[in-house]
Amino acid sequence: MKDLFSKGTNGKAAGHRPGFWLIGLGGAGKATVASAVKQHRAEGCPFTLYSHAIDTEQTGLDGFDSCINIAPTREAVQAMAVNPRRYGPACTAIVTRHPHLLEGETLGMGARTSRIITHAAFELYDQAITKSLQSALHALLRQGQFDRVQPVIATSTGGGTGSAAMLFVTDYFGPTKKNKRMLLGLPPNLVAKPVCFAIDPFSHALQQQNDISPDWILSNCYASRVELAEYEKRGDGYQYFFHLGLGNPSGSVFATIEEACEINGVLAWEWMSNYVHFKSRAVDQLDFYVQSCRYQGDDVAEHFFPRQEWPPYAQTQKD
Repeated sequence: MKDLFSKGTNGKAAGHRPGFWLIGLGGAGKATVASAVKQHRAEGCPFTLYSHAIDTEQTGLDGFDSCINIAPTREAVQAMAVNPRRYGPACTAIVTRHPHLLEGETLGMGARTSRIITHAAFELYDQAITKSLQSALHALLRQGQFDRVQPVIATSTGGGTGSAAMLFVTDYFGPTKKNKRMLLGLPPNLVAKPVCFAIDPFSHALQQQNDISPDWILSNCYASRVELAEYEKRGDGYQYFFHLGLGNPSGSVFATIEEACEINGVLAWEWMSNYVHFKSRAVDQLDFYVQSCRYQGDDVAEHFFPRQEWPPYAQTQKD
């Protein structure tokens, strides 16, 4: 097992650059990964990269090295409804309080901006997700020529799948039982803390023509930021988290979500391509502050809005 990490499959010594495990969550995450992979291939595949996708929608999963569709099926939801306690308190609350989101005719059609559906999916398919991640990890290791794995998560903070999955997926990369299952038989420190490239779809939300979608998208963005802050307080979050929102202070925005995903993919690839230089600068600056100062979770912008300016989805927030 030691030789697997000290040498590549062609016998060459492993370098300082890790093997990158690029994981797309939800539709925007998949599009971001596709953009990064396209850039990687155009540059002649200069480093080890493995692409993986997790989504509650079965479309758009082609072209990845591996993927898993976690759309809740009618049978799985029926089993959860009969005995929700088997799947934990979250599923019990979903079945009790939000049964309308689990209608049979809409299952398998994605999360539809509802983070609750993704939460249920991660509870229902925990073992399948673990197995999928484990298989992807082993496939990446077989490529060799690196000594550590760096997960890179791509997602959107406004989608029903991505905004929820970006939090639940951290359980597989932290000091948890899920992480131990995924790394069964492998060194415990093989996989680094993940890095995330996320799109904040504020402009996309404001372009919607109906009265419901903007509030749902913006509420997902808000919930993602608040929950992410809670994870960071405990030290269970990401190594770095990059937000792609407005183009510049004057208000220029990317015209479509497709353009935002394309740019997000390029940003992710540029970071991976320049990892060695970035890390050499971060060790004595950014990393030092992260290791020395506990995050307090006080930089969530929405917390500083006067109550009269709060949007409808934030009205239950405490003072």
